[in-house]
Amino acid sequence: MGDYVPKTDATYHEWQFNLIEIIVENATLWGVPTEVVTSLKAAQARWTAAYGKASNKQNRTSADVITKEQAGDDFTKEIRDVVQQWLVRNPKVSDGDRVRMDITVRNNTHTPVPPPSTYPVGSVDFSLRLQHSISFFDQASAHSNAKPEGVSGCEIYLKVDGEAPKSVEEMNFLGTCTASPFVMKFDSTKVGKTAWYWLRWVNRKGETGPWSAPISAMIVG
Repeated sequence: MGDYVPKTDATYHEWQFNLIEIIVENATLWGVPTEVVTSLKAAQARWTAAYGKASNKQNRTSADVITKEQAGDDFTKEIRDVVQQWLVRNPKVSDGDRVRMDITVRNNTHTPVPPPSTYPVGSVDFSLRLQHSISFFDQASAHSNAKPEGVSGCEIYLKVDGEAPKSVEEMNFLGTCTASPFVMKFDSTKVGKTAWYWLRWVNRKGETGPWSAPISAMIVG
């Protein structure tokens, strides 16, 4: 991907405003997590305040200029991370959308997608009755909900009651979840039983990666 970030402050300021506005408007449609949007808007606010002070050449100080440069560097880094993780390879984002945001449109040269080499790390929230919320992230990126490159989703398998499963043949396939968390609801006959989950990544070609560590939780009534 070429460098799409404008070099001059004035052009950068206009460009980022348009970019963030479009991301905020389409975040739900594109599957961009709320916390990612919130962090991006906070970085934008810091940049806007610092840029405003540093643009006043009559009253600005050298500290104002340094603050503006630091805010710009931090904001740009966050923008690049969001573009790379959520916009470049997201099938829900069209090339037309990318043109409107003025970010580089990737070419259509086919790059082979390898099978996933990492596994999801999962946890279960069972605080609501008759419901489990399964959250997951990649083992290699504990501070991000972004899926590994080339991965289309997380396969989730379930076994209810009895001993922990020893093979996937003992389990039921719940589906492929494209964004964390996955919500599983139970009927009242399952209250007090233990639900066991196995997770693994799957890419766009249907190739799967290694299994996660098993996770489990009681079904609360």
